[in-house]
Amino acid sequence: MNQTIEYKLEQFLMKIRSQTLAFAIFRLNDDEAALDLIQETMIGFIKVAQSYEEMAWKNLFYKILVRRITDRQRTKTAQDKWYSILPFSHLSESEDDISNYLGEDSQANSVQSQVSADELFEQFKAVIKSLPTSQQEVYFLRQWQGFSIKETAVIMQCSEGSVKTHLFRAMQVLKEQLAH
Repeated sequence: MNQTIEYKLEQFLMKIRSQTLAFAIFRLNDDEAALDLIQETMIGFIKVAQSYEEMAWKNLFYKILVRRITDRQRTKTAQDKWYSILPFSHLSESEDDISNYLGEDSQANSVQSQVSADELFEQFKAVIKSLPTSQQEVYFLRQWQGFSIKETAVIMQCSEGSVKTHLFRAMQVLKEQLAH
């Protein structure tokens, strides 16, 4: 491998590492397994990336990653608790403990609104978890990762119409469940 390609691959992998890791963590519900999977995906990607145009690398990487996640989930027999993307440790504390700790009403109100936001995010995660796998993947690839419909279809190996349908259904469920 020549140094130019090697440098471009290194830069590409550094650029997408955090996005893909967050995606893998959410899908696998296990940060260590996700990190291992990202590393395996990077190794597999490097082996084949030279055969592709640089413009196609992102789609290729996600295609490999989605397949590896699917394979990992097929072999996993029990799901662990869903990994929290944001810290929610204060939810286990009572409101009195938080108020006493903060002291001021304005700070307590701020904590109340944060707890409400955290509870909403927990509801969001529960709704996402209840969606079929294909709808979860489409939602994350389109809404969180910003892939186009065409790119999402390539990554998931399905038609653009299927991507649109999965996203529409996911959005409908989210809208219905979170509207309360």
